[in-house]
Amino acid sequence: MLHYGACYYPEQWTAEQAKDHIPLMRKAGVTVVRMGEFAWSRFEPELGRYHFDWMDRVIQDMQKAGIATVLCTPTAVPPQWAVVKYPQILGMDRDGRRRHPGSRHHACKNTAEFQTLAEKITRELAKHYGAMDSVIGWQTDNELGGSNTTRCYCDNCEKAFRDWLIAKYGSTDALNEAWGSAFWGFEARQWNEIPLPRVMPTGNNPSHWLDYVRFASDTQIKFHKMQTDVLRLLAPKQFVTHNSMGRFDEIDYYKLAKHTDFLSWDNYPDAHGDPMMSSYEHEMTRSHKGSFWVMEQKSGPGGSAKDGLWGEPPDAGAIRRWAWQAVANGADGLCFFRWRAALAGAEQYCHGILDHDGTPRKRYSEVALTGKEFAKIGPQLERTRVETKIALIRSFDCLWSIERQPGAPGFRYDDHCFELYRAVKRTGHPCDIVNVDTDLNRYKVVLAPCLTIVDDATAQSLTAFVKGGGTLVLTPQSGARNVHNRMFDTPRPGPLAELAGVTVEEIRAYHHGQTHEISFARGSLIAEVCAVGGWVEALNCGAAESVAEYRDGPSAAKTAIARNAVGSGQVYYLGVYLPREILERFLSGLVPVLPIKDIPEGVEVVRRKSAAGRFIFILNHSGERQTITLPGQILDLLTEEKVGPKITLSANGVLILKG
Repeated sequence: MLHYGACYYPEQWTAEQAKDHIPLMRKAGVTVVRMGEFAWSRFEPELGRYHFDWMDRVIQDMQKAGIATVLCTPTAVPPQWAVVKYPQILGMDRDGRRRHPGSRHHACKNTAEFQTLAEKITRELAKHYGAMDSVIGWQTDNELGGSNTTRCYCDNCEKAFRDWLIAKYGSTDALNEAWGSAFWGFEARQWNEIPLPRVMPTGNNPSHWLDYVRFASDTQIKFHKMQTDVLRLLAPKQFVTHNSMGRFDEIDYYKLAKHTDFLSWDNYPDAHGDPMMSSYEHEMTRSHKGSFWVMEQKSGPGGSAKDGLWGEPPDAGAIRRWAWQAVANGADGLCFFRWRAALAGAEQYCHGILDHDGTPRKRYSEVALTGKEFAKIGPQLERTRVETKIALIRSFDCLWSIERQPGAPGFRYDDHCFELYRAVKRTGHPCDIVNVDTDLNRYKVVLAPCLTIVDDATAQSLTAFVKGGGTLVLTPQSGARNVHNRMFDTPRPGPLAELAGVTVEEIRAYHHGQTHEISFARGSLIAEVCAVGGWVEALNCGAAESVAEYRDGPSAAKTAIARNAVGSGQVYYLGVYLPREILERFLSGLVPVLPIKDIPEGVEVVRRKSAAGRFIFILNHSGERQTITLPGQILDLLTEEKVGPKITLSANGVLILKG
């Protein structure tokens, strides 16, 4: 079933204000609502006194209208009585300032009192709603770590961090060795000598930093798992998910997703940003379990809870296009945020399907149209999946290491990952976003951007993939560090040097916009010339052959890009960051050829398939009419007419073809 719905907040509406909500939901094709994520104070108005009747009535009314419910554990916002009774539950930022109530995510998850309260409300909710047929699933908490609160610096976290280190290292001698603590005399002899990496006069130890952010991530995951364990025990027939935040960089979602039936995420596209960013985060979320939900989907002017700014309205057709973009990339459910704009609170400018006055206008009409399409097409998409032959390794260890030490000014790991992802999407291929420990055997091409941290297991996995016939692409900074964030004492790319067939002779990081030219001597880009800068590596070829060389500067005639044949496969080592157009052409020569070619800029092509057939989604994100050529005439499920081979899509146009 393709679930279609909205985020609904019954605690914010009087009966008179809400009387038309459910009839309008039915008319719009809504099949599910998500509720309860900020309602702890209503569920438990006093310690140990629970009040569920108000939510029971809403769920029952929804059920009568054919609308299912996803309930949330409301632990993102503890009640004010809990803060007053247990002020120690408030977290602390890096500067030592308390995170005060009145917003959300202000409680520290390493505080015993908060853990007890959170476990108890989760347990009581699960006991009450676990057998209710119309409650089909649970969302734990809400956007764990939101507003950059994953990393807490209170005394409770300092003690918990030391316990985490004891479990990992066993002795301070082992920790000092792993961290290289002799540098700047940071050696600890007792566990209570180890601080959190708070504000310091200069940069902190990168190994200390990496272990701390790992610990902070694990804290959030442990809190999620506590709730998941309770829900699995008391509500075993209902699914469990969490609404992650796409490429949010503070929580290792690979670990968190293991404790879900599927992962969800909250999508708020920037109408003026790159439209493929949403697809990047859709595919990132889908890759964990093969399917996902968008638990919050932008449905109007976004607004800013922090800055109090009214957001820009989406163009006509954008809401529909965003919804189908999610489904195209593997979503099996979608809930718009929110049903009706809030009359009070910090999110008054975060618009919903309905405006503040509850009057259905053009956004509602677009949601209703999309609901009809979901009802029409959804049954045919049952059990379909996005099948990929390309994977991109996105490592949280590498992300966190580069967050602390980016190497070149302004460099961001995730921006580089997205550049590679976007280049793949331009070819019409989907792309899984995977961890370093993923089984790579089902892929043809694997991209491993800035794989700075490498252990023996990762090197062996990549070697086996290449020997088996795969194509691996490595980019600058690869193979520099061990799992403790210490530099290797062997030439870069360290454990990957034999596989890549190269070593790095020299690195130049440029701070003032300097560039060099490289020319391609082999491959599909032979004789092409382009400028590169920011970070450049001069390579010494061992077993590898030179693909591109520097034309000028200190590394003139040295290798910039190399290719090494290994077994039945090949490895490309890029010592430079290629400009977009060259990167797209370079990768297009490595991926399998698809039937739909020459995809215009701003047009996305995605396939979902099952034993019953293949479905091709074509979406025009460009804002203007676009023409694309199909391999023949194909049935468009939305119009029930055959189209092609040449078709023209309007701005925000969507085609769903069955071929």
